[in-house]
Amino acid sequence: MGRIPRNSLLYDGCYAHIISRSIEKRRVFENGRDFQFFKQLVLKGKAEHGFLVYHYCLMHTHYHMAVRIGSVGEFSIGMNRIKWDYTREYNRRHKRRGPLWQNRYKSLLIEDEGYLHACGVYIENNPIRAGLVKDAVEWEYSSGRHYANMIIDPLIDSYDVRDIPQGLDFRDGLEFERGSGIGSDWFKYKVRRLG
Repeated sequence: MGRIPRNSLLYDGCYAHIISRSIEKRRVFENGRDFQFFKQLVLKGKAEHGFLVYHYCLMHTHYHMAVRIGSVGEFSIGMNRIKWDYTREYNRRHKRRGPLWQNRYKSLLIEDEGYLHACGVYIENNPIRAGLVKDAVEWEYSSGRHYANMIIDPLIDSYDVRDIPQGLDFRDGLEFERGSGIGSDWFKYKVRRLG
C-alpha cells in the first residue's frame, strides 16, 4: 500500500510527528551554527505559517518535530520554505551544491495529547538510541532540556502534558515512525482506512 496523501491524512488543528532525513545519510547539521540556523528558520516558519512545535530533535542526518498544524496548506508551505532556505544557506556556507533532503518530509498523525507526549519522549531520546549521549538532556539540539527545566527554549510551545499511554515500545521506534498514525489500535485502524 502506498503512502496516504497528506491532504487526506492531516487536517487543520491536528497533531503530527514530522520527520525529514538527508539524502544518502549525509550530515546536514555539521556544527552548532548549522543547528542554530535551522532553529531560527523554524521559529520564523512558526510565526509566518501558524504552527506550533511541542517537541523536536535535530540529529546530524535528520530531524524530528511533534507539532500542531494550524492550516495544512500553510504548514506545507512553511516546511518547504524552511528546508529550501536551510539548503541554500548550508550549500553556500559549506561550498557545495545540490539537494540535502530525501523527498518531502514524512508526517504521522497523532491521536491526542497523551500520544503527543509519548511521541515527544521518543523524539527526545533519539540521541540516546544513536549512542551520542547517555541522557536526553545532554543533547543540546532537542526539546529535552526545556522539559527538564534546564533552559527556556523559545522554539517550544506549551501544552497540557498527559500521561503516556501504556504498552508503547520506545526502543525500536516502530510506534512512532512507521505507518501513518500514532495512537491507539482503533485510531491507527481508522487512519489506515483513509488510504
